[in-house]
Amino acid sequence: MTFSASPVFPSRRLGAAGLAALALALTAGCSGGGSNNGGATDGQVSPPPPAPVFAAEIRRTGFGVPHIKAGDEAGLGYGIGYAYAEDNICLLAGHIATVNGERAKYFGAAGATGMTGAANVQSDFYFRLVNDADAVAVALKAQPAEILALLKGYVAGYNRYLEQTGAANLADECKGQPWVRKLAEADMVKLVRGYAAVGGVGQFVEAISGAQPGGPLPRAGVRASGPIGPPVAPVQEVARNPMTPEYWTRLHARSGSNAVALGRDGSDNGQGLLLGNSHFPWSGPLRFYQMHLTIPGKLDVMGASLAGLPLVNIGFNQNVAWGHTVNTSAHFTVFQLQLDPADPTKYLVDGKSRSMLRKRLSIDVLGADGVLRSESRELYVSDFGNLVQIPGMLEWKNGVAYAVRDANLDNHRMMEQWYAINRAGSAAELKSAVLRLTGLPWVNTLAADKDGNALFLDVTVVPNVSSAQQASCVPAPYKALAAYGLFVLDGSKAACDWALDPAAAQPGIFAAAKLPALSRGDFVQNSNDSAWFSNPEQPLVGFPAIVSVEGIALSGRARLGISQLQARLAGSDGLAGKRMSMAQMQDMVLNNRVYHAEHTVDDLLRLCAGGKTALADDGSSVDLTQACAKLAAWDRHANLDANLGLVYFAGTWDRIGGDDSVWAVPFDPADPVRTPRGLKVADTLVAATVRAALASSVRDANSQGWAADATWGSIQVAKRGGRNIPIHGAADQYGVYNAIGSAPDGKGLRDVTEGTSYLQVVGFDKNGPQAQAVLSYSQSTHAKSPYFADQTERFSQKAWITQAYTEAQITADPAYSSKKIAE
Repeated sequence: MTFSASPVFPSRRLGAAGLAALALALTAGCSGGGSNNGGATDGQVSPPPPAPVFAAEIRRTGFGVPHIKAGDEAGLGYGIGYAYAEDNICLLAGHIATVNGERAKYFGAAGATGMTGAANVQSDFYFRLVNDADAVAVALKAQPAEILALLKGYVAGYNRYLEQTGAANLADECKGQPWVRKLAEADMVKLVRGYAAVGGVGQFVEAISGAQPGGPLPRAGVRASGPIGPPVAPVQEVARNPMTPEYWTRLHARSGSNAVALGRDGSDNGQGLLLGNSHFPWSGPLRFYQMHLTIPGKLDVMGASLAGLPLVNIGFNQNVAWGHTVNTSAHFTVFQLQLDPADPTKYLVDGKSRSMLRKRLSIDVLGADGVLRSESRELYVSDFGNLVQIPGMLEWKNGVAYAVRDANLDNHRMMEQWYAINRAGSAAELKSAVLRLTGLPWVNTLAADKDGNALFLDVTVVPNVSSAQQASCVPAPYKALAAYGLFVLDGSKAACDWALDPAAAQPGIFAAAKLPALSRGDFVQNSNDSAWFSNPEQPLVGFPAIVSVEGIALSGRARLGISQLQARLAGSDGLAGKRMSMAQMQDMVLNNRVYHAEHTVDDLLRLCAGGKTALADDGSSVDLTQACAKLAAWDRHANLDANLGLVYFAGTWDRIGGDDSVWAVPFDPADPVRTPRGLKVADTLVAATVRAALASSVRDANSQGWAADATWGSIQVAKRGGRNIPIHGAADQYGVYNAIGSAPDGKGLRDVTEGTSYLQVVGFDKNGPQAQAVLSYSQSTHAKSPYFADQTERFSQKAWITQAYTEAQITADPAYSSKKIAE
C-alpha cells in the first residue's frame, strides 16, 4: 500500500489493465536469452502501469487542519474523504446509517438521531421514504461531472482509510462496529438530501412517519425476522409541533449564526472584512470540519464544511470571504387536502379525485434481546407532498388531511452551488453564481471581497407563494401563521399550488431575482432575523411573507450587532476613528455582552427594594439578598469570571422574556434596534411577576449547590474526557452575540450542547486574505486524537488561531506534515 503519488506502482488495486501489464513484465523477465532492455523481448517495451485514478497530497498544520492538494476533482475528493475519515470516521459512519434508515437496525428503537432529533424508528421510516432509490438516482444523475468526480473521490478516500486501518483498529467510538462500512456514491447523495431538508420536512419526521387515515399511527408490535422473541409493547409516537412560529424561533436559536460583512466605508483599510459566527450543535453530523482545498490554477479555498461534504461551506479564497446564517424564509408549505368521501386515501382537486401513492416500507429493529425484527408501515404521498399528521392541529379525519412539500427535496444543485462559491473571484461573481443556480437550501449569504464590496443575499430555495395566494389560499384558521411565513394552503384548488416561473432554477420556487439582495459599501449583517433590517439605512421590504417578514421585533443578537456596528462607524463607542479593524471585530463577537441584561438589570435592582423576600412560582418564600447583591456587582457580560448575577438574570429572563406586557417601552417598528426596552416596574402586576421570576431563579440556582463565589466558568463547561473546559458565552435568548447553549448534567455543571462553532474573521490586504479562526469543539470526535480538545482550549481562552493559507505559511508551520496517497 503506497503513500506516494509517484507513477511507480501507484495503486493498491492494479485492475485488469495493471494486472495484464504486470503479467507481461513478469513473463518478459522470466524468458531466457532476453536482451537487457528493461525486461522486454524482441525489442518490445512493456507498457507502463496505468496512472492513478485518484491522487492527493494531505498536508497538515497546527490543530490538525488538512491542506489537501490534487490535480483534479477526483483527487481532491479522495484526499478530503481520507482526511475526514482519519479524524471523524465514527461520526460519519453513524450518520450514513441515519440517512439510509438503519439506525434502529444497529442502535435499537430507543435513542434519537443527531440531525433531526427524532427517535430511531421514526427517523428510519422518514429516511426510507425521502431517500428511496428513485429519488437518489434522479439526484445523482443531476450532478455535473465535477461534482460526480468529487463524490467518487471522497468515497474512494474514505474507503481506503477504512480498508487500510481495518475495522478492529478504528477509534474506540466505533471499533469493530457493524455499522461502519464502505461508502458508495448513493450514500453521499442521501447525506446531501438529508442536509437539504433539515430546514423543512426534516422537522416533520414524526408527523410524516406516523401519518395514517383516521389517526396517528401507534407503534405496533413488530414481526420477527430471526428467532421468535418477546412482543414489543405498542408505544404512541408523539409528534413535535413545527407548526408554530415559536418552534422555528427556537430552532434558529439552536442552529443559527451571526455574520457581518464590512465594505470599503466600514473597514479600517478600505478592503473587505468579514465575520462568520456559526451557531450549530457541538455534536452530531452538523459539526463543522476545517480544511483547505487546492486544485492548482482552479481552486484555492479554505474554511469549514459539514460532515461528508467535499466542499467548503463557509470560508474564503484569495479574493472573497463569505459566511452563512440560517434564514427565516420557509422552504416548505403544508397543503390542506379535501378528501374524497368514498376513500380517505383519495383527495379532490378542482372537484376531481386523485389517489394517494401508498408506499409500504420496512425497517429492521434491534430488540433489547439482541434479535432483529422487521417492522413495516404504509406511508402515503400526494401530489402536494408526504402526508403528515400532528395531533390537535393537522389531523387526517373529518374529510381533510394534510401534506407537506419541501422544495429542497428537488434541489439537486447544493454541491454545485458551493463549488461555484468556492471559486468566486469577487462578491459580484459570488452573487452571480448564487442567482444563477439558486442552490443554497436554507441559509443567507454574507460576503466581503478584497475590493471593499459587502454583500447580503437571502437567495435560497423558497416555494413560489405570492402575497395574493396568501390572501386567497390560506384557510382562515391558519391566517395568523401565514403572517409569520408559515403556510397552510388550500390543496383543493390547483390555483393554490406553487406558481411556476420560467426564470426559476426549478419548478415551483421563486426566481432568484425576486429574492432579497443588498450590496453596500459600509456593512450588511444578519443574526437569523429576516432580510428586512440587514442594514438600517436600506431596509429590504415588499417581499411575500414566505420570503421575508418585515416590521417585527428583532432578536437581541441582531440588536446588539447592529448597535455595535452603528456606534463604531459613528465613532461613538469611545474608540478612536470611525472604521472597524479586525481586532475590533474579534472583540465584537467575543466580548460576551448580554444585551437584554443591559436593558433590564437596572430595573431588576429597583425591584430589589420591594422587600428582602419574594414568593417563587411554587409558593415558597425566597431570600433575594444575595441575588440582588450579585446582580449589582455583575458587569452584564457572560465571560468566565461572571458571578452568579448572570445565573440569576438568566433564570429571571427565561420566565419573563416572552411576555411583551413587561416592557416599559414596547416594540416600535420604526425603531427596531432600540425597542422594546426597560421593565415596567411602576406597574404593580409587572413588578410582582418579575419579583416572582427572580425568586424562582434564585430557588433553582440554590438547588444546584453553587457556592456564593462561583463563576460562570466553573459552571458552564465542555466535557473532554476527564477535563471540564470552561466555556464563556450564554444562550441566544439573552441577547449574547457569542451564543452558547448548555444543559444541566445533574451534577451541578452545565455541559455545552450548541452555539458558536466555526468562528472566522477574514480581512484582505496587499498580501491577500488574512484569516483568524477557531473551531470551538476542535477537529476530531475521537477522544484519543490530538485534535479532540486543542481548539476548545483555545476558544476557552479567546485565543484566535492565524490560518496558514499561502504555501510559505503552510510549510513554515511548526506542526507541518505531508502524506501522499494514490490509487
